Amino acid sequence: MCIAAPAKVSQIDREKNKVVADFGGVKQEAKLNLLQDIKIGDYILIHAGYAIEKLSEEAAKESLEAWDELLAVLDEEDKEFAKMNSQD
Repeated sequence: MCIAAPAKVSQIDREKNKVVADFGGVKQEAKLNLLQDIKIGDYILIHAGYAIEKLSEEAAKESLEAWDELLAVLDEEDKEFAKMNSQD
């Protein structure tokens, strides 16, 4: 199973056909072989080192909000788990 989070394009190197995209502060390079017409500020999905899909800003923000909610739940579960294990 592949899970992809939207990344915002921060740099484009047309000569090397690559972008640098930002996942909330984590930067990753991706090849542009599968996508055309990408510009700085666009949101993309990256899989296996390739930009595979361009997202609308609205779709990207909805997805990022869902990721934030999921990560908050997982963080809370980690805290509960640590609390339960510290009582043993």
